Amino acid sequence: MDHAQASAGYPPQPPLSFDALIDPSSVLHASNKLCENLQQFVDKLVSTVTPVNATFNNVLRQLLQHENEMQLTSNLITIISLVAPDTTLRNAAAEASGKISHCVMDCKTSNMDLFRLIDAVYQRQKDDQTLDPESRKALVEERRSYVRKGIGLPDAPRTQNFSENSGSDSCRMTLRYIERRLQSIRSEFIKNLDEKPYVIWLTRAELVGVPEDALARLEIGTGELEGKLRLYSNGMEARWMLTVASSPATRQHIYLETKRLARGNALLFHEAIQLRHQSAQLLGYLSHLAFKVEVTMAKTPTAVMNLLDGVRDRVIRRLGGDLEKLLQLKRADPATLGQPNSDTILWPDIPYYSRLYEEQNYSVDQAQIAGYFPLYETVAKMLRLFGKLFGFEFINITKHEISPAANIVEQGLVWHPGVMLYNVWNDEQEGGEFAGYLYLDLHPRPRKCGGAQCRPLQLGFERKDGQRHYPSTVLLTNFTKPASGKPSLLQHSDVVLLFHELGHGIHDLSGRCKYSRFHGAETVMDFSEAPSQMLENWCWDRGALKLLSGHYQTGEALPDDVAASLLRTRVVLSAVKLMPQLKMTLFDTAVHSEALPDQEIDVAKIYTECDKFGGIKSVGDEFGYTTYRHLFSGNDGGMYSYLWSKVIAMDLFDAVFKKDPLDDNAGRRYRHMVLEKGGSQDEMETLVQFLGRRPTSEAFYKSLGLD
Repeated sequence: MDHAQASAGYPPQPPLSFDALIDPSSVLHASNKLCENLQQFVDKLVSTVTPVNATFNNVLRQLLQHENEMQLTSNLITIISLVAPDTTLRNAAAEASGKISHCVMDCKTSNMDLFRLIDAVYQRQKDDQTLDPESRKALVEERRSYVRKGIGLPDAPRTQNFSENSGSDSCRMTLRYIERRLQSIRSEFIKNLDEKPYVIWLTRAELVGVPEDALARLEIGTGELEGKLRLYSNGMEARWMLTVASSPATRQHIYLETKRLARGNALLFHEAIQLRHQSAQLLGYLSHLAFKVEVTMAKTPTAVMNLLDGVRDRVIRRLGGDLEKLLQLKRADPATLGQPNSDTILWPDIPYYSRLYEEQNYSVDQAQIAGYFPLYETVAKMLRLFGKLFGFEFINITKHEISPAANIVEQGLVWHPGVMLYNVWNDEQEGGEFAGYLYLDLHPRPRKCGGAQCRPLQLGFERKDGQRHYPSTVLLTNFTKPASGKPSLLQHSDVVLLFHELGHGIHDLSGRCKYSRFHGAETVMDFSEAPSQMLENWCWDRGALKLLSGHYQTGEALPDDVAASLLRTRVVLSAVKLMPQLKMTLFDTAVHSEALPDQEIDVAKIYTECDKFGGIKSVGDEFGYTTYRHLFSGNDGGMYSYLWSKVIAMDLFDAVFKKDPLDDNAGRRYRHMVLEKGGSQDEMETLVQFLGRRPTSEAFYKSLGLD
């Protein structure tokens, strides 16, 4: 495929078709077929291969290739459960995803006959240098994954040769029950956050300080609610309102409503914590944290705590001064006169007074800056910047003038008319070959998953015939829709978020691994955020900001003086800005750490203690942990990884890109040496090859103003 063909848009692999998963029955049929095929595949494998003649090629390669093919459908079903406009279809997809997970558990990770084959290959070929490094890594990790599910418990140390039937059926049965129950809890927890529309009704008087164009986007109530405006408390706009609403009572009300979503999740949270702890102990670990970090870069809870202690100590040293600056503003604020807690900084005060502090001391007007970042134009400019830096070309194949929105849904190309689809190519310098597909689902709608995330629709891999299956990745966000003739405008923090999440998509599109399990961002959890966190630095670079910006009315780039003022705020109030993330991280670490003998982990008590961390006061927030979706999306015991990855990210940027962030030679070298590797080799090995040394933390603390 040459460059001319790329420009004409003839990919060697067609875009995904969602026609086969268009209704609940088709989704359930697809999941049943996946499970049936998996059962038949495993049955045939264990009946035709014995431990005596088991090899990588006739066991592991077969498993990995089947996994490659299975994720092509299972990942699509998962996405449908998060984004499908139809409730019955979403529920069917969630049920189907659960069924697939249970099937994998029953057919593979609980199958002792299959494990004997894998273990035989491991004992025979774990050091086989004729295997490529990615295959040796897959062998080691596949065997380890079965051990970590409880195969062979509790007969001997986990390093023994499991050639005999060993272990306790009761332990394995308990672990299987726990894993199934945790899967159900995860699904219910997230569903409780996304399925119900959590609403606050507020008057215009209560929303003093909120710009008129933002108020115009809110639905007006009728009947008993006449004169009030509807705000979704589980949306991004509610959190933004905390930065502009001048009434302390309104800010407190909005803040508490964002923390009181799905209070029924409290029981699910408590049960999950106890089950995770019980599972870890059955497997021989002191805590769920110890279980989770064993397979990461950190390796031990001690390494995690060393990082968190260092960050916490530096934050505490700076926090008092930061809070005093905000408190002076609050004391001088006429709106606080006669109000409760007028001499104390509360959690809902921090966004508002932080914005005021930057406005008054650094001449930063976030509303003015947002005018330079209209959503669609900013996305297009980000893709051009990524293209130049890493060697990609992005072609929008869902432009409405080319293909009307209704048609692209009817054709099965996307799941909603608002979704944009790009085919992505390597540029001429990179060979002009096809790279994959990128989907953008940018706006909120009822019962779509909350927050912002980038997920694989299909991971890339090498097919049996040596040809590539190209990746498809989707960015899911909830930025406000255009309204009243005005485009959706991004705050600078939104620009950083969008650049970060698109960075995960670039990681996926760059991947060049044999096996889908290692593709792109499929790395250990305390490395996976580093590439995207590193890219956030471009949002703090004057040259990059000029390329990304363009006023929605004039097209003018962000003025130099405005950019200079904005850049000076990066390390302003750094301790305060880090507090929400640090609070959640400390909570996650505490609830997943070792419990006292014969005592359950008291989730509510730990949350209350973490909520008081640093002396910032909270009034009425008792159940905020029920909104922590990260702890039910794979980051349980892993919230530290955002800080761990940030250490890596800042070292990468400081060492390679700081001098010239727009150096495409450095960008292409980074793409090939880091992004392409994914999880196919040890992440520390990747970093040492790229940096020429192990990462250090100096740049991290400097970037936070905590050095």
